[in-house]
Amino acid sequence: MKSLTLRAPAKINLYLDVLGKLKDNYHEIESIVQSVSVYDILYFEKIKQGIKVICDCPSLTCREDNLVYKAAKLFFSLTGLTPGVKITVKKEIPVGAGLGGGSSDAATTLLGLNILFATGIPLSDLINYSSRLGMDVPFCLLKGTALLKGKGDEVHPLPPIKKGWIVLVYPDIPISTSWVYSRISGRLTDNKLDGKLNINDLKRRIKSNGLLGMKDLLYNKLEEVVIEEFPLIKEIKEKFNKRGAKGVLMSGSGSTVFGLVEDAKNAQIMATWMQVSGKVYLAQPTEEKVQQGGLG
Repeated sequence: MKSLTLRAPAKINLYLDVLGKLKDNYHEIESIVQSVSVYDILYFEKIKQGIKVICDCPSLTCREDNLVYKAAKLFFSLTGLTPGVKITVKKEIPVGAGLGGGSSDAATTLLGLNILFATGIPLSDLINYSSRLGMDVPFCLLKGTALLKGKGDEVHPLPPIKKGWIVLVYPDIPISTSWVYSRISGRLTDNKLDGKLNINDLKRRIKSNGLLGMKDLLYNKLEEVVIEEFPLIKEIKEKFNKRGAKGVLMSGSGSTVFGLVEDAKNAQIMATWMQVSGKVYLAQPTEEKVQQGGLG
């Protein structure tokens, strides 16, 4: 195989609580995460030597601090192979939007190189090493629906959500995840908190009503600091609610806001209404997996 093309899906956080700050300055979280059908496209091509990353997003560097580059470097370090790949990234997931685009691109790079070079590294091993790239990367390797614990690198798969529609609005406000967590740190209690989510309860909700079964759980601890700085986020949430969204939340560290909608017709109407608020994406939950031989 000389070349390969893969899709890297975005994610949304249906629930995100920050339980405390750890001694290594990471935060302990609890989160329900869902892959959605908004994709970056990654093209992999073997070359004689080196790692070359090309991206169509002007705000991203293609040098060694790029997550795709770091993922490729990690792959070749793990395998001992001589680096020789060109990776072209076509961005659709906005940067700094709380949708995990960079982490998903990094995860897809590990998966893609494992296929392209036929190295056969077990997915479990890729997951173990991937947290070196970022705490969202292990989930982005598994995709689908999951409960995250610890630093976000403890991934507990949940039954796939197959019903429901999501309208996402990105208001063109890139937000630094590190900035948001630095602001939330001062609002956390010193006492160790236990998580509130029960896996069996989550499974029942998913089985009974798919995505809409999560509407009563929607929560994001990070909203409070982001909305203080960017009140437009609150305005977008209010617009969603006025238009009849079944649930509304900011994803991750922002700034994307999503609304849950019951069916395709109402999702399209909602998407049309929300176009004045930013770039709109119409999506569904996805559990797309990449097998050793390609998409599965």
